[in-house]
Amino acid sequence: MIRVVLIAFATWLAAVPVAAQEAPPTDARNPVVMRVDGQPVYAAEISMVMQNVQSQLRAQGQASTPEEVVPIATQRVVEQKLLAAEARRFGLEPDPARVQQLLASAERQAGGRSRLADNLAAGGSNLAQLEDMLTEMELARVYIERQIAPTVEVDEADVEAFYAAHPQLFSHDDAVRARHIVFAIPDGADDDTVASIRAQAEAARERALAGEDFAALAEELSEGPTAERGGDLGWFTRESVEPELGEAAFALGVGGISPVLRTKWGFHVLKVEERRPAGVLALDEVRGKATTLARQDAIARTVRELLETLSKSARIETVDVPAPAPTE
Repeated sequence: MIRVVLIAFATWLAAVPVAAQEAPPTDARNPVVMRVDGQPVYAAEISMVMQNVQSQLRAQGQASTPEEVVPIATQRVVEQKLLAAEARRFGLEPDPARVQQLLASAERQAGGRSRLADNLAAGGSNLAQLEDMLTEMELARVYIERQIAPTVEVDEADVEAFYAAHPQLFSHDDAVRARHIVFAIPDGADDDTVASIRAQAEAARERALAGEDFAALAEELSEGPTAERGGDLGWFTRESVEPELGEAAFALGVGGISPVLRTKWGFHVLKVEERRPAGVLALDEVRGKATTLARQDAIARTVRELLETLSKSARIETVDVPAPAPTE
């Protein structure tokens, strides 16, 4: 990928106050710190991407310092500008609606348009500069979608190789497939009503234990949305369903029928149809997902190769900037 020397201003950027803090005058807060083929890159652009990078790293449980994040954020901004320039060279246009959606999302995260404007101003930027940055992001996306993605195909060997190289993407916890019969409890039901509904559930369980077809009983008796498919809940893990259902399902063997269970939805009778121990799903079970991910990976590789080529011919220059004044 692009290798950009950032030592000249990495410390400067790390010292620039973020939007929520006090900041020095506008010209000191948001100077041009780089040029990409003559196009300016402002400090605020790097700063905004830095915040996104830091959020992503935190979500992955990784700690980071501003000095570590600056090169990552700068590389992203440079790549975005290179791809946006390619989009313009091919006569592509951004989707204005998507740009406005991105802007609206930023406003929501900031707590409103005026709050966003204030935050940007505190960092020496403004809404117009943010919209320009979002437009470049959208142009880069459009270029990848229209010029690169249609040229990338994957065959069976590619899918198999991706599946073999990324088993963690196709692994699963212990899972069961079960059916249930549910009897809803109306809001505000009194004790007598609740007792009557439980009795219906107990009667359904007795019929199931006596050998009646569970799926047919669910179609006949269940009040839940799964009734039309015989109460089939599909595959689920212990943690993915109501605790009462999860505990009961994983305590049963295949063919086992639970006692009457109560959840916030009502009374349930559960039957386990299949069990699947933790492991990696067979390729045939995840072929669609594997194909999609393999193609996405191939597109990403193609983009990286293009950026390597573009960066070799691009004129990427750092700009000397004065150190920011210390803040109190």
